[in-house]
Amino acid sequence: MALWRILYDDWQMECCGEPFSVGDEVRWRLSLRTPEDPTFPDGWEESYSELEPVAGNARLVGGPGVIALRAGPDHGKWPARPGPVVGLLAVETHGPGPRDVPETTGTVRSIRIVTEGYTETHAGSRSYEPVAGERWLRPVGTCPDWFGNETRPDRDGRGYRHDETGVLVELETPGDGHGGPASALPGQ
Repeated sequence: MALWRILYDDWQMECCGEPFSVGDEVRWRLSLRTPEDPTFPDGWEESYSELEPVAGNARLVGGPGVIALRAGPDHGKWPARPGPVVGLLAVETHGPGPRDVPETTGTVRSIRIVTEGYTETHAGSRSYEPVAGERWLRPVGTCPDWFGNETRPDRDGRGYRHDETGVLVELETPGDGHGGPASALPGQ
């Protein structure tokens, strides 16, 4: 068995997701968000996964019981490169289709709601940006289908809030934890 940390963004769940609980078996299409992606969130190093390129498909990476599409600025069309690829696994309900990436099946072992601090870019702007280093994880038994936010007292005259931005899931997949698949083409 292998244990993977997977981010499930709030907007992905709110739009097209189905809530799940600890102990449930789930089937998800995954992407691997790498630091080369300009939209990659900072501060997730403790949740990174290291996956190997999949033989026969330069767009896929995998490990024991998990397959993911390499996410990136060119929608996963990365050139083949040898060696492991490191990044953050994430559920993708809007991108890859059945012909792009097989589903990963596993058992949910833990769910933690991700809450992040946001502040206005400047006083009165109503445009918010993440506050570096402000991320909290709260364990829950079931993933919500809607996420909340809480307005907090202003900071230095700028609006400030806490937003629930998704869940971090620990998913147990079949596999021995040693090496990735030799080949995994869509449909296999």
